[in-house]
Amino acid sequence: MITTLKALIIGGAGGALFYISDLPLAWMLGAMCFATIAALRGINVGVNGTLRKVMTAILGVMLGSGFSSDTLSVLGQWTGGLLLLAVSVIVTMVLVYLFYRHAGKFDPVTAYFSAAPGGFNIMYEVGDAKGGNGPVIALIHASRILIVVMTVPLVFRYGAGFSNVMDDVALFGRMEDIGGDGLLLVAACLGYGVGRLLRLPAYHLMGPLLATAIFQMTEITDVSPPMILVYLAQLVIGTAIGARFLGSKFSEIRHILVLSFFSTLIMVTIATGFAIIFADMIGISVAGVILALSPGGLAEMSLVALALGIDVAFVSIMHVIRIAVIIALVPMAYSSFERIVLKRQKSDAD
Repeated sequence: MITTLKALIIGGAGGALFYISDLPLAWMLGAMCFATIAALRGINVGVNGTLRKVMTAILGVMLGSGFSSDTLSVLGQWTGGLLLLAVSVIVTMVLVYLFYRHAGKFDPVTAYFSAAPGGFNIMYEVGDAKGGNGPVIALIHASRILIVVMTVPLVFRYGAGFSNVMDDVALFGRMEDIGGDGLLLVAACLGYGVGRLLRLPAYHLMGPLLATAIFQMTEITDVSPPMILVYLAQLVIGTAIGARFLGSKFSEIRHILVLSFFSTLIMVTIATGFAIIFADMIGISVAGVILALSPGGLAEMSLVALALGIDVAFVSIMHVIRIAVIIALVPMAYSSFERIVLKRQKSDAD
């Protein structure tokens, strides 16, 4: 806990600086930047796993509160978004795999699991077990999330003119919402428990999100949690992202960061192209489709949508499905990849 407290103090300093500077997602981006710098300089930073899960559950409640009874009427219209998501994941993986093989000179296993646009922990664990370079896979995915979360909110805020819509939410809540806040607590605990029981991916986020969404869509409650809790969640999540680079030195990982930057650019370009072409067909804004297809973390990209008020329900649902599909299918598809690609490579070598 001392390490966590030290990390949060460092992250809090960055969050406060970004907040004073009126930057988007200030407490997450500021904490992430300062924690990353501290980690790369060898300062022992880290976030307690239980604390992160609790704060992620709070984030899940906040995201779930972005749903309403009107969401039910448009769920059927999002089937086109699911098809677009599937095609996007396949195209992204193929192109990024080829990039890592030819530009990065990665071995096939490392390139395959590095190319997945999500599923950080699973890709690292399975890729390492299959003979890939585990540290490289982990760094690629950690830097992918860092790069996306650092750039996308800034582009939307200053390039596209989106403003922070969360400023209107009461910092400490309102007295008249105490009953609703109690129901949100029930949704958080219920969703957390059921999500864990059902072994949902990222259950500490998805469980509370889905439970709160049900409460909102059925009009059991219609309030949002106090912003102070959301800021704390941003601080913890941002600090945890930066702490992933502990044990690395910039001089040692510079090459990996450059590769990750260009591969992330490929991913975001694909997401943007698909959004421009197909957004009208599925009835979602271009910005919403870009966020839904962007290869950031589930929590992080949903936070961007929440902070800027961009199709929160659609973005959250798409990222939940994206992560679930990647975690379920990418390791499963590896057997086919191994049979076709690796055997062909072996025969060519012979």
